[in-house]
Amino acid sequence: MEIKELHVGHRLVCLYRLVEGPAPIVYSIDYHENGQLLLEACRQVECSGFNLVTISGLHWNQELSPWPVATVVSKDDNFAGEAQQWLPVLTGKVVPQVEQLLDAPPLWRMLAGYSLAGLFAVWAAFQCDQFTRILSASGSMWYPGWLEYAHQHEPATPLLGVYLSVGDKESTSRNAVLQTVGERTQALADLLAGRGVNVKFELNPGNHFKNPPLRVAKGIKWLLGN
Repeated sequence: MEIKELHVGHRLVCLYRLVEGPAPIVYSIDYHENGQLLLEACRQVECSGFNLVTISGLHWNQELSPWPVATVVSKDDNFAGEAQQWLPVLTGKVVPQVEQLLDAPPLWRMLAGYSLAGLFAVWAAFQCDQFTRILSASGSMWYPGWLEYAHQHEPATPLLGVYLSVGDKESTSRNAVLQTVGERTQALADLLAGRGVNVKFELNPGNHFKNPPLRVAKGIKWLLGN
């Protein structure tokens, strides 16, 4: 395995070259750089071959929120709606710089994210055509206005697979907005399936913080097989 690091502004991008020649490539956004943990989880669930890119160091609530909203979780939320600025950096700078380091173009691209990054991954599919597989593990589908947006818009390219998951205790939050995450994730899965997208919805045991790498790895395995 070869690891190469890039810095794109304040963001850390790590390429884990695992496969020579044409192979799927997974772009995974997380709060901290967690490539080794994610690859260990992928080994546990026996994923097939792919190359991995981890992206961390983002201004989390600002850069991953699709539009500004008022305080939802805490007084420090700062959902500034800067995803519109971050997505062109991802597709126009991160992806080309990473793929110049490969010895062959990828077979296809997957965009994966956990929590708010999971919402960003699905939202990005409605904005750009570079990712044909989307993974949202414990994604923030509770985000105000998101489900309504998805009903009113179409993905920017035909999606060949979407994996959505949520913890079975995430909807027990005392926060009335966060309580909707389970039903809204299921509703998004139903919406996309009704549009002919190959979708898997999975309910994982535990709350929002239980074993994120394993939850992402399960999604990677399913999307690699579909």
